[in-house]
Amino acid sequence: MGVGMESYFLPAERLGEFVGHLAKFGKIYRCEQTESGPRIKLVEEKDYGEWNFPAVRADEPAKYLFIKAKRKIAEYFDDKWRKITIEEEPKVIIGLKGCDLAAIKIWDKVFREDDQYKDPFYIAARENALLVGADCTGITPYCFCNLLGNGPYPAEGEFDLSLSPVEGGFVLFVGTEKGKKALEGFSLSPAPAEALQKIESRRRELARKLDEQNAKYKTDTPWRELVEKNPDSPAWAKHGATCVACAACTYVCPTCFCFQIYDTVRPDGKYERFLALDSCKYPRFSFMAGGLNPRGRLVERFKHRYNHKFFHYHWRYEIYACTGCGRCIENCMGAIDMRETLKSVEVMKETAKTEA
Repeated sequence: MGVGMESYFLPAERLGEFVGHLAKFGKIYRCEQTESGPRIKLVEEKDYGEWNFPAVRADEPAKYLFIKAKRKIAEYFDDKWRKITIEEEPKVIIGLKGCDLAAIKIWDKVFREDDQYKDPFYIAARENALLVGADCTGITPYCFCNLLGNGPYPAEGEFDLSLSPVEGGFVLFVGTEKGKKALEGFSLSPAPAEALQKIESRRRELARKLDEQNAKYKTDTPWRELVEKNPDSPAWAKHGATCVACAACTYVCPTCFCFQIYDTVRPDGKYERFLALDSCKYPRFSFMAGGLNPRGRLVERFKHRYNHKFFHYHWRYEIYACTGCGRCIENCMGAIDMRETLKSVEVMKETAKTEA
């Protein structure tokens, strides 16, 4: 995000007033630093002006504000078509870091912009949300957004408004017409040039730290090519050996959207259809009629997740289905590091060439 875009200075003492102004749009959710880590919380009016700003992204992804773990999507009682009313409460989500905003962009491509199918439930939730991003002021050992061409700050085109902490308050960036409209009636002074320079300097320093942290994981071959052309690499079995199929990686991932659809019959004999989040790590996720399961082996399911994120999704939308947030690494019970896995695929490929 360039600092040349429309920007204003928000004094710290006016934070509560600012959040109260945005509350006219919808309920306030905010990423806050808590004793147990950064969390996305529903904020009460009395706490609008108190923000324990988190240095890094929340432990949980923002996707659960856009899709429920389980929801009714249809009901059928007879042979007549029935239109279901979709109601989504307006919400303002404050403090989204770059990796979560990038994830929403990825979901938009699947559920909002794909001509083959548009998800009315996601679209309703998305259009009723005001996205307020926030700069990272630190990094975790698991962050690798830089390896995907992202940075530790909100990217242009991915937020409505965004906040960057500076001395005495915040610099507020306006990213969309929706964000500009949300500011109507709330007067602010332009951001000082000195504050913008300090933001730019901090971003460069964090980018340097990320480059230093992830230097050993960089590959000469693009990840799409690594995954596509090495389906039989021994790296999959090596790194997947400690996977216990707990599915933590998929549930904390901001971009994973695997789901199942099932019907139930009510006591009165009428039917309802539900959508529930699922995981491609579970053995029955790919189970087919007749007892067939193309991914019955755990290593096949382990490999499939990489294939979807780095080959298939990129083939279809020309973007990876990963933002480098590192939650999968942080929460893996088998201590599997996605960066190490992809690097190993390249190393083992070169080793095989040398030995041939």
